[in-house]
Parts: sequence; C-alpha cells; structure tokens
Amino acid sequence: MNKHLFTGILVFLVAGFLHGQEIDIMRFDNIVKSLKLDKTRIKGEFCTEKKMPNAEDSYIAVLPILQGKEEEDFFVVRNYIVITDGNGAIKNQYFDPVEVTSDAIMLRSITIDTGLYTISNGIRAFGIKVSVQNGSQPNPYSSETISLYYPAGKTLKKVLNAFELNTYSGEWDTRCTGESDDNHSVIMMDKTQTSMFTDLKIKTISVNRKTQEVNGDCKENETSKTSYHILKFKNGKYQ
Repeated sequence: MNKHLFTGILVFLVAGFLHGQEIDIMRFDNIVKSLKLDKTRIKGEFCTEKKMPNAEDSYIAVLPILQGKEEEDFFVVRNYIVITDGNGAIKNQYFDPVEVTSDAIMLRSITIDTGLYTISNGIRAFGIKVSVQNGSQPNPYSSETISLYYPAGKTLKKVLNAFELNTYSGEWDTRCTGESDDNHSVIMMDKTQTSMFTDLKIKTISVNRKTQEVNGDCKENETSKTSYHILKFKNGKYQ
C-alpha cells in the first residue's frame, strides 16, 4: 500500500507546486484595472489563464479574490472568472458566489479545462477545476472538483457546481497495514438531452486497496469497480 499512498500524495503535491496555467501580465493588469480590484486581495499564485480553442482572440482567466482576513494556514477566496481579448479587454465576467476554503485541507491548484463540453446546440462550456489536499501521512486525503460555465451575453452561466471528479482517502500505519479508496470520474456527452441540454454521462472507476503484514511481507489486495450515472439539466443546472 505504501507505494500507492505515496504516489497519490506525490501527484497532488506536484499539482500544488505547479498551481495553474501561467497568466499574461499585461492582460492581468488590464483585468485588475477594469474590475477595480485591489491587488493585495488577489491570491496571485492561484491566478490562471487559458486560450479558448473555439473562439478567436479569446482568453479565459481566473482571479481568486480573498474574502475576509487571511491567516496562517487559512484563507477563503471567491473566483472572478473572465473572458478577455488579447489585450485583456473584458468580454464576459462572473464573480462566482461559491467560496473556496483553504485550511487543514489546503487549496493546491485552480486550472481551466477547455475540453469538448458541447452541452447544447452552439453552446460549448469550459471547466474550472479546484484541487485540494491535506498534509496527513497516516490519513491522506485529496479531491478535485469541476464547475462548468458558458458565455451568455456579457456574463457567464454556471451549469455545474463543484462536481467531484477525483477523490483519494486512506488510513494506514505508515509502514504497511491500512486501507485506501481511490475514485476517478470522467464526464462524457451522452446521446440524450433534457430541456435542450445534452445529458452528462459520468463514468467512475473506484479502487479499494487493503494491505496487511503477513509473515514479514506487506501483502496487498485490490478491488476495482466501474459505475455510470447521468446528470440531467434541470432548473438551470446539471444535477
């Protein structure tokens, strides 16, 4: 088990150091000026930007804004999500009301996903992924969620809120004996629709690992199962 545990921990630590996609400083400055933001309230290490593959001269940027007082090992942010042109002029803006808290379970990265989320005729959404992780070796935990948005007028419509894509949790004696659960989900566009929006088919692979010491050797037992479920568009959001 220790090999798998350390691998899971390492992946999220690396993601934490990388943080996210680099943001262009000129566009960043113009966004800050347009939104009249206080730079001291922006968590700069988590700012991220990515070019939109399906729109000419368009860039998605995320600026996490501190809410309240930042303390040692604790802060809360809300994400300002904007679409700009190459100069940083804002085309769409959305201040996500959902707060992201970093405490014992630490915020590690915010990234932009521009996958083929064609959720309706002429509508392609993009995702914002948030990864968190604790610092416990005997009880490791990590999670990655995704929220989906699409441009509408001068704002963005949020159609999926913090859906859990990946989770990892375990409990072990830091030598051999213990158990872990590892869940990985992918979002696929289904062939059916609800309220003119494509249903989202979720495929989840769940792996359970148990290890124990037997005659001086660390023996592992692994079981895996695959499950599917559908998210339908109801009352303005996927659920």
